[in-house]
Amino acid sequence: MSTGPVDPRLLRLSTPTRRWTAVLAAVTALRTVALVASGVLLGHVGAAVVTDHTGVPDHRTALIWLGILVPVQAGLAWAEKRYSHRAAARATEDLRVRALDALAHRDPRSVDRAAWRTLLTEGVDGLGPYLTGYLPALLSTALATPAILVVVWFLDVGSAVIAIVTLPLIPVFMWLVGTLTAGRTERKLATLGVLSDQLLDLVTGLPTLRALGRLHAPVTEVRRLSDRHRRSTMEVLRIAFLSSMVLEFLATLSIALVAVGIGFRLLDGSMTLAAGLTVLIIIPEVYNPVRQVGARFHDARDGIVAVDRILTLLGGTQEDAGAAGHTGHTGASGASGPAVAPVPAATGLTVTFDHLSATGRDGPRPRDVTGTAAPGQLTVLTGPNGAGKSTALLALLGIATDGVSGTAVVTDSTVDGDPATVLTGPALWERTSYLPQRPVLDAVDATAVGDTSGLSLGQRQRVAVSAELDRGRATGRDLVLLDEPTAHLDTDSARAMLDTLARRAADGATVLVATHDPVVTAAADHRIEVRS
Repeated sequence: MSTGPVDPRLLRLSTPTRRWTAVLAAVTALRTVALVASGVLLGHVGAAVVTDHTGVPDHRTALIWLGILVPVQAGLAWAEKRYSHRAAARATEDLRVRALDALAHRDPRSVDRAAWRTLLTEGVDGLGPYLTGYLPALLSTALATPAILVVVWFLDVGSAVIAIVTLPLIPVFMWLVGTLTAGRTERKLATLGVLSDQLLDLVTGLPTLRALGRLHAPVTEVRRLSDRHRRSTMEVLRIAFLSSMVLEFLATLSIALVAVGIGFRLLDGSMTLAAGLTVLIIIPEVYNPVRQVGARFHDARDGIVAVDRILTLLGGTQEDAGAAGHTGHTGASGASGPAVAPVPAATGLTVTFDHLSATGRDGPRPRDVTGTAAPGQLTVLTGPNGAGKSTALLALLGIATDGVSGTAVVTDSTVDGDPATVLTGPALWERTSYLPQRPVLDAVDATAVGDTSGLSLGQRQRVAVSAELDRGRATGRDLVLLDEPTAHLDTDSARAMLDTLARRAADGATVLVATHDPVVTAAADHRIEVRS
């Protein structure tokens, strides 16, 4: 986990965050200049009115500048608030989309769905407070605090010395608080992920539980997880409130020490009233950014933890992609395969499994799969549930890589007489129409059929397959991979879908279906046995 206040990976990988940081730095610099100028003008005007008994007309120019600087500060503050929320929304969307894309290309056996579901919802939403509160306070601390300290030093060395001595106390307490809250925040997100996953499973299984008369059986477990999440949340909140009180006390005490020192120097005449008033006006802004960093830290803590996990995922994905770019031609399973597969008799895409195995928690699933799916044919991966048919498809696409041995390759022999080439990565995905066991209807599919909330699983399956085949035909995707497409269909609907797949194969596509449905197996042109 990143230990710095700003994770450099966030600036490197998120363009919206990088742009907002640059804009925020410029706004902070302008606000600092306006603030210091206002304080100097106000201090000198106030001192002149008190000591020289002058009137408002004598300070017309200074008051005009004050009248300009105050609205400028207000405008900059308004712009910061307005555009910070817009930048946070864009950065959150950018990270969420990129994380989902990276997870979609990972081995699903290695993805903790409950944890990622929480991180990509409630967790990444914490990036909003990070960008709208924590990051502005942090930049103000880095830019405004040193600039104001320089001005205070120029006006009164004693006040600057007090500020320099007391200012580090706030970061020290912030570090202590951060150390205490880091583990508690991670535990809070973890318990929330388990709770949400349990509730989703419960909602999905309610019809079964009701049919078995066990509707109230999960109540105790859900209550236990809820209490655990409540306790972990309250632990974080207690530390947050305690630390806020400590930070406020330190900042107030430090400003009071500066004020007492100025009072004594005014009494002995070693300091002018103008300098004293100016320092008193601007000295709170030395402590305020640091205090805001501490106050905003807890608001952004969920986002910091979630973003660290997401950036680690994205960084690992980029490294994997870079490594893949230097390994030459490999099988889609990730294991080294032949640079050129034998040219099939028909031109098009050919799928070849050569002793493919994938070791999981329950042993090899699948085990030693060997076979070929040729263009123009409907080929099925057949075998019992849990044999590893889905894993074989994912290995073919290069998604399942952990524990994979043997090869699963797609070769292209589109041009007669030319050697077949192996397709991997984006080149393969651009030629592939793939649907998992439970496809999600996207916005285009929903627009085509209207309201999808009332569709059964079988209806959703038919709509998804039809839409994917239409897209594949329109975009020239000549490899069709379907995972249990008839699982929720009756016999007539399954046969109608098989007719559609047969026509797609007749058009020259390579159609590979993972199934244990005997209707699909009987209609296949070729079968590949999958066993564990």
